[in-house]
Amino acid sequence: MKNVKNRLLIETPPRRLLFLSWLLVTIAAVSTVFSQETDVFPVPETFKTEGVPTIKNSDVEHLFFDTASIKSNLIWDADTRNRKLLVTDETNNVYQLSTPLSKPVKLFDKVIPKSVKTNPNGESFAYTSDHEDEDNYQLYLYDFKEKTPKKLITLTGKDESVDSFVWSKKGDSLFYMRADYVSKTSKLCQFNLIEEKCFPVELKGFWDVLQDGGNKILLKYFKASTSQYLYVYDLQSGKLTPVDEMGNSRKAFLVQDRVFWTSEGNENCKKDPCLLSLSLKNNRISQLNLPDNIQSFYDVKISPEGNNLLIQETKDGVDYLRVFRLRKDKIVKEIPPFIPGSYVIWNTRWLMDNELVYTLENNGKPASIQSFNIDTGKATDWTKESLPAQLANKVKSPEVFKWKSFDQKEISGYIVRPQKSEKKSPVLIFVHGGPQVLDRPIFNSQDIRLASNLGMTIIHTNIRGSSGFGKEFMDADNKEKRGDAVKDIRALLDWVEKQPDLDANQIYLRGESYGGFIVLATALQEPSRIKAVIAEYPLVSIRGMLGQSWIDESAKNEYGDPKDEQLMKKLDELSPLGNTNRWNKIPLLLTRGKLDQRNPEKDVIDLKNQLQTNGSEVWFIYSTEAGHGFGGKYVFAAMNQFLKKQINKEQ
Repeated sequence: MKNVKNRLLIETPPRRLLFLSWLLVTIAAVSTVFSQETDVFPVPETFKTEGVPTIKNSDVEHLFFDTASIKSNLIWDADTRNRKLLVTDETNNVYQLSTPLSKPVKLFDKVIPKSVKTNPNGESFAYTSDHEDEDNYQLYLYDFKEKTPKKLITLTGKDESVDSFVWSKKGDSLFYMRADYVSKTSKLCQFNLIEEKCFPVELKGFWDVLQDGGNKILLKYFKASTSQYLYVYDLQSGKLTPVDEMGNSRKAFLVQDRVFWTSEGNENCKKDPCLLSLSLKNNRISQLNLPDNIQSFYDVKISPEGNNLLIQETKDGVDYLRVFRLRKDKIVKEIPPFIPGSYVIWNTRWLMDNELVYTLENNGKPASIQSFNIDTGKATDWTKESLPAQLANKVKSPEVFKWKSFDQKEISGYIVRPQKSEKKSPVLIFVHGGPQVLDRPIFNSQDIRLASNLGMTIIHTNIRGSSGFGKEFMDADNKEKRGDAVKDIRALLDWVEKQPDLDANQIYLRGESYGGFIVLATALQEPSRIKAVIAEYPLVSIRGMLGQSWIDESAKNEYGDPKDEQLMKKLDELSPLGNTNRWNKIPLLLTRGKLDQRNPEKDVIDLKNQLQTNGSEVWFIYSTEAGHGFGGKYVFAAMNQFLKKQINKEQ
């Protein structure tokens, strides 16, 4: 399990998982070829199942639709030299989009990159992918003239990966980090498109390369999710100089001779949110004087020539773009708001110094791409979304809500309700992975189908540990406080019981990855109020996870030191693994991928076996060729039938 993968359990890095939730949602929408000779919905050849009843085509065929009936696009990167875009769609292919509303040209498929970055000269782009060896990311180059990708370097370590990279300012080379997960060290290297050169700087732990400033490189040390430190490495002298070792610096960039970065906890911050600037000429640090009504940073970017500042705020999962004119490190003017309505906004890029491009979506609208020229005030659609009739107008607009937990801490989430409901609605509570992730009201075809076909109300949660609410909130579930996150869900059950339109006798839980651990732990503590659980590729034992060889400082900071036996015993009590005597035979749908390196397979199999021995109903789906995050048509069909059975049983 790699550090970059650990951040799936701890934090979602923007460069890696910007598309993750969207991909997981849309993968189930791929068209299904039903058997013409039988009414049996086929189990994929690479799947093994236990306890899953035969699924009939006639029972689930209404869940699926032709991919041609849905259109959704996200940005990979922007080519500022030629004013073009690299985009993806619901089939996960990589396309080049040359002009607004033109037909995207497919460049390659069957490979989902981790990160894509266009060469500043516009002649090529680089990307990383683990399609050859899961969790070990290789560096590739796609040349627009040759029209074929090629691997640039060969990784020689037993457990080595390229987890971050940037282009040089001139576009004649790539800087990247080679992460060694055996020695737990990082190596800064440069590839000039002919050969590799690595620099003699000692980097213990896991580092990211952020930007090339000519003769200086901006680096970030990921000590922990709430302890991310900045440094500048001088290519000529070989000196590594700290920029910020006090605050949590999630975003940073170089503009000419200045470093700009967001910081939480730095003594130079007079107020939050805080955006600092460092002059590399005189080492003077100053804080940008932002408007008082800015509450948070989700993303921050400065335009290519440094004249404009983009700040993306997220309030209760809804995004707002704010653009300011800059003069050195001072704000001189704010551009009037230009995006009407409420949206989730993805992967903003500066297309030119005066034009930015972004992806818009919400619960009822698939993702589409738009640009805005701040000089002319003109918005331009680059793509248009489309939606199949069976998904249109099936759910109400997401409703943001809040509830008080056991310690009076305010927790938030959003609710997706069916458009029509004649009686109290069954409730499906969803807990995201991470934990330092923010669940936002994106377009979600699974939510729509479960709400419209089963009449369910889906509640998405951002319990303590989630990002987007400050450093203290992210750390509020660390180590011995893990059980407090479970208490957040238990407090939500109390809230549900008070809602007149929700059926408190039909509460179901669903969690992915770390969220799977939380829903399993909640069901263990709520044996009568929880009617069924869906745990997809879950963490089932913190002790087991911490016993793996990849464990680093960031994992220990989040989950605890595996040598602390008193803490491990406390965390053992949270998991049903080894505690099935306290599991009230609650039905469970459980998934696991053989290639999943994040959590020990033995723990998941042991939990499955223990629950089966205990007489619990377990639907188990195992993929022999997939890893963490696997899903697809069969998994969603089984999930629908699992929930349908439990709902009918309760009724």
